[in-house]
Amino acid sequence: MTDNNRPVQRRPQPSSRFGDVGERPSQARPARPRPASGGRPAQARPAQARPAASRPATGGGASAGRSGAVNGIGGGKLPKGFGVMLGICAGIIVLGLLLQGLLPNGFQLTTLKESSERPVAARVSEIHSDGPVRVNEVMSANGGVMVDENGNTPDWAEVANVSNRPVNLRGYILAKSAKAGNVFVFPDMILQPGECAVVYCDNTLVDAPGGELHAPFRLSSGGDVMMLFNDADVAVDTLNLPALGENQAYARRDRETWEITEQTTPGMLNTEENYRAMTSVVQNGPVQLAEIVASNRQYAPDENGAFYDYVLLRNTSGEAVDLSGWYLSDNPALPRLWKFPAGASIPGGGTLLVHCSGMNRLEDLSHLHTSFRLSSEGETVTLSNANGQPVDSATYDLLKTDAAYIRGADGSWSVGTPTASAPAAPAAPAAEEPIPEAPEDEG
Repeated sequence: MTDNNRPVQRRPQPSSRFGDVGERPSQARPARPRPASGGRPAQARPAQARPAASRPATGGGASAGRSGAVNGIGGGKLPKGFGVMLGICAGIIVLGLLLQGLLPNGFQLTTLKESSERPVAARVSEIHSDGPVRVNEVMSANGGVMVDENGNTPDWAEVANVSNRPVNLRGYILAKSAKAGNVFVFPDMILQPGECAVVYCDNTLVDAPGGELHAPFRLSSGGDVMMLFNDADVAVDTLNLPALGENQAYARRDRETWEITEQTTPGMLNTEENYRAMTSVVQNGPVQLAEIVASNRQYAPDENGAFYDYVLLRNTSGEAVDLSGWYLSDNPALPRLWKFPAGASIPGGGTLLVHCSGMNRLEDLSHLHTSFRLSSEGETVTLSNANGQPVDSATYDLLKTDAAYIRGADGSWSVGTPTASAPAAPAAPAAEEPIPEAPEDEG
């Protein structure tokens, strides 16, 4: 296993082919032209003739006239507190002028939500080489498009083999900067032409061959950087990840073209055909949905004797089917909502009941619990294979308590009584036998 804590060092790149990796040089913002006086240009106010004031008559009226001139609108007495208000206004004006000089481009307040976001990584000069392995798709706000073996929905990045020959990923590195210490080094694994490998980015390190892959870093939904190095520590693919909404992906369309899309294809190349294959029901496998109960009160108790809604699967073949990595969902837009754990299987000709409790219990393979619950008002249940392709789907309407939506032998669906076993009725207490009377003493 390659040491994941060593800094990544890149070999020099020919500038004519790849360009340099690193932060882009800062650009000085041109100074904004300002008036020489530091403020607005003075404007001459047009002179206005002031009307002559009428002279009051002599006598007592004169005294009253002078008093009115002092206390009236045109008098010289100022309102109480006018000086304080004038000082506050002057202070605000001075503060505004200072801020305009210090921050000519203004400033932005940071909300609590924004301050809690992870900082956005520095941008890099993008590299798009002709190598066989490239970053193919990245999601930084996973809301259920992909779930890991623990039922979590971490962000993820995908690499693809775009060549026409098999490639061993051993020694390839995913990192967020050229000097990062927490990097992901791919184990010994072969990618066939057109195949993809998904790496969950959840700040844990899992790199065992043949299992799920987890990188020791996370991605920021506000924008981030992704870099791919080959086994010689040479940067062969870099990209600046833009801000993404929930369940949006940044997907490669060709060597240098990327786009934000909701038509995600994790584990597959980004083509319209693959997207249709991942969203259209195939229905060519032996495992199918057999029964749905969305308001259960007395059928199929779990390992603790509790009753939950459930989905019953049936294997129509004579051989056991490994369900490891398969999916169940009650949301057609997110067919990979809940993942079967490793070791889950269904025997030939048999059934498997899955409790839809929302508890996501995966330890007991005979009593599996999904991460979602069913609605008695109607939903669509989808079963998908390990490639994420739907293999069966059923849509039911309102289901009453202890009613089941059942698939018949001809494939049609109808509402009926659940076929899963109900708890046995308690046995009636045995009748007490009469106590025989003691024989009378003949003596």
